[in-house]
Amino acid sequence: MMRAQSRSRSGFTLLEVIVAITVTGLALTTAGMALSAACHTAARIQTHEVRTEADSRVRALLTDMLRHAPLTEQVDAPLLVVDRANGAPSLRFLSTGVREPYGTGAVWQVEVALRDSTLEVRATPTGRDIGASPLVATLSPVTRLDVRVLEHGTAMSSPTWRADWPIAQDRPRAIELTWNHESDRSAMPLRVVLAPLDRPRS
Repeated sequence: MMRAQSRSRSGFTLLEVIVAITVTGLALTTAGMALSAACHTAARIQTHEVRTEADSRVRALLTDMLRHAPLTEQVDAPLLVVDRANGAPSLRFLSTGVREPYGTGAVWQVEVALRDSTLEVRATPTGRDIGASPLVATLSPVTRLDVRVLEHGTAMSSPTWRADWPIAQDRPRAIELTWNHESDRSAMPLRVVLAPLDRPRS
């Protein structure tokens, strides 16, 4: 009687090699997709942080500028103008809050406008500092800018918001600026209560 000789198997079959390659490919694809998603998320977070920081800087800058108006006897130009002639509103105002010490320095003319999806805050020196370079802060991309002012209340009427400001040598009670980033349609407005012109400003 002949005995079947058992042979030890060496190596892999073709089917096993194909299965191993397929599993490895799937694992690498999954890892690559996870890494790509993580990188994309990190980039989005960084972009959001940069935009939020820039937005905060512009808000702080505008708040300081708006709170410090020159005295009416210091200037001949209008203290504050809301211009809606070109469709998108722009805001122009005079300020002594561009450089420290705020409220006691030179008078600057500040313009806030939306240009080519960029919110631009441009402060131009006047008077004795007329030769100094303008200061410019930008924020982008911004899709919309809106400006409202709160008029002063009287004994007969409550303060109301309006789209323009017709009084050249006075300023409204408060001002509200709203701008929207491309990815944020519900931005919080910047609302600044303005210091009265007839009392000292800090």
